[in-house]
Amino acid sequence: MKELRVILLVDASYEDRITVKQAWEEEKAYEILEAENSREALEALQERKDVDLIFLDIILPETDGINFLSRIKKRGEYAHIPVVVNTYPGKNVQVEKALLLGAEDFVLKPYHPEVLKKRIGSVLNRNLQERDVLTNLYPSQTFYNQTKRMFLHNPDSPFTMLYFNIKGFTVINDFYGNEKGDVILLELAQALREWIGKKGTYGRIIADNFVCCIPSGSQDEEIQLFRYVEARMEKLRRIYHFNLECGIYKIDDKNLAVSIMCDRAKFSMINIRKNRGEKYAYYDADLARQYRNEQRIIADMEQALAERQFFIMLHPIYDAATESPVSAEALVRWKHPELGIIRPDIFVPLFEKNGFIRQLDLYVWEEVCKLLAKMRDDGNYVCPISVNVSRIDLYDPEIGDAIELMLEQYHVPKRLLRLEITESAYTEKPREIIELVSKLRNRGFELLMDDFGSGYSSLNMLKEMDIDTLKIDMQFMEELATSRRAGNILISIVRMAKLLNISTVAEGVETREQMEFLRNAGCDRIQGYYFSRPLSTEEYERLMAEEALRKDEKKPYKKGVLLVDDVTMLRKSLIQALGDSYQYFEAANGKEALEVLNEYASKIGIIITDIFMPEMDGFELIQELKQNSVFSHIPIIVITASEERENEIRALRLGAVDVATKPYDPVIVSHRVKNVMKMSETEWLQMEMQLMQSGILQGE
Repeated sequence: MKELRVILLVDASYEDRITVKQAWEEEKAYEILEAENSREALEALQERKDVDLIFLDIILPETDGINFLSRIKKRGEYAHIPVVVNTYPGKNVQVEKALLLGAEDFVLKPYHPEVLKKRIGSVLNRNLQERDVLTNLYPSQTFYNQTKRMFLHNPDSPFTMLYFNIKGFTVINDFYGNEKGDVILLELAQALREWIGKKGTYGRIIADNFVCCIPSGSQDEEIQLFRYVEARMEKLRRIYHFNLECGIYKIDDKNLAVSIMCDRAKFSMINIRKNRGEKYAYYDADLARQYRNEQRIIADMEQALAERQFFIMLHPIYDAATESPVSAEALVRWKHPELGIIRPDIFVPLFEKNGFIRQLDLYVWEEVCKLLAKMRDDGNYVCPISVNVSRIDLYDPEIGDAIELMLEQYHVPKRLLRLEITESAYTEKPREIIELVSKLRNRGFELLMDDFGSGYSSLNMLKEMDIDTLKIDMQFMEELATSRRAGNILISIVRMAKLLNISTVAEGVETREQMEFLRNAGCDRIQGYYFSRPLSTEEYERLMAEEALRKDEKKPYKKGVLLVDDVTMLRKSLIQALGDSYQYFEAANGKEALEVLNEYASKIGIIITDIFMPEMDGFELIQELKQNSVFSHIPIIVITASEERENEIRALRLGAVDVATKPYDPVIVSHRVKNVMKMSETEWLQMEMQLMQSGILQGE
């Protein structure tokens, strides 16, 4: 984003240009471009796309200022730039004509520096308030106002609303940086400006969402516009791998609020997948019926809350290692007396828009506190339950007091009520959200970040926000079977979280293959239909009661040790030395070890390997493991002969964490294994990073 405000000074008089420049001599916030005539001015506009204001002399050689003003106001790419004209006293006719052509103000010569700065500064500030800072398009409210004004001036003309969204823009900002993202936004803004010009209105609603309203022509002008913008964005699309999508609403009722028209155009984008590969879709009759249902929902919401039509369900969350339920997420449902069960993805966004979500959240939190208290009083097994905290709740500085008061009322400890915050809440007011999250955590609340990986600035959020748990967006699960890249990203997220001492929960897990992949990757907990669908409170209580009985029957969990040696007797002697505290897996060489790991990696906490073996030796095995993102975190101890000093050093450089020599002392080997097991995976990852930075590890 540019820091200086750019003024194009168009004046044939060198002395007058010097006077204007001297007026801003001490200012550091302006850049002055100069042109002696309209031709040079046009060249400057073509070269610089960031001009904020044109200060134009009416009297110019070749083409006078009035003609130049008329020309640029008719050209779409320059019509938005405010113009202040200047001339000598007695030129009232020219000044009036300039104002009629679209000039914002005028200044008389000779210049008074304070008057000059005041007039131009006033126009710049006014324009800045009515324009998006980056793109110079209308922000949302100004767009709504200008579009309504256009309707009033053209009562009999039909119009079409288009809503543009850049699919994949979040990844661009995360991996390429905001500057590259800004280039894409500016290109889209310029394309709209050039095609629409003064025929319609256009603006930037938020982030990568743009909207425009144009007259409805007889030849599908909205499709022509989309094709034009799509073509303009194609070069950038190939570089940064995003898709441009467009929702189209042919306006049939100008009495609607313009914001609702925008919502209809935006909502129509859900039908893009049905449009035979096209990246645009129209608002249709089905969507209109859905809109009427939305209005019905809004009309019934308060009565529904009073009559307790809303109820909670619990979606259990399971430990990836033990496959036992360890917590749950509270989900809200609505049983409408006439419409039946209404899905939360229908009513929650509506309530977030109109603010009713605050009342619903308070209701859900209390229902969860009641359930926790009931299960405790019944002597049932009680696990923590997480509740959703909407972005509106986060703007309330007294939210912590409200939750604590509720917990005290039902005598529920804080550890049993966890707070889930959606990643998208961070993107709107990050500084305020970070501050409030920090206060909640300091008060003893455990915080989860929901839908991680789906929002506007995932990596920034992870760097700045102090949270306990990441809930990885289910989109990764949907793409896991078809996208290797999605799997690699998921593994990277899990490992990054471990380095930050943040636990992980994967959402949307539906198959055994997905669960095994996540467990092997080191994900801590699993949520999804593979283990359980969302349960009613009664079903959840029964599940917890059954779990309490199973806990008494379950054998204690043993960490796994993989022994890799081609001599069976040596493997057996190691098992005897280590005792029955571990679960053992055996392999005769590196190739067999990889096969064992592919099946049981989630159960294996350490690998002990010989160096010299047939088919694949210990060195090759270590290299294979360190190049595999799923296995690379498992610590390795190497067994070698006492005289093989060079082999010890090579093994450590390849990534082994320790070395034991043959013939080995069972007590020493057992002690070293216990020390390795005591260290957390996070500590191993941190040690590995330190070794890489110091140059000890090689080959990765």
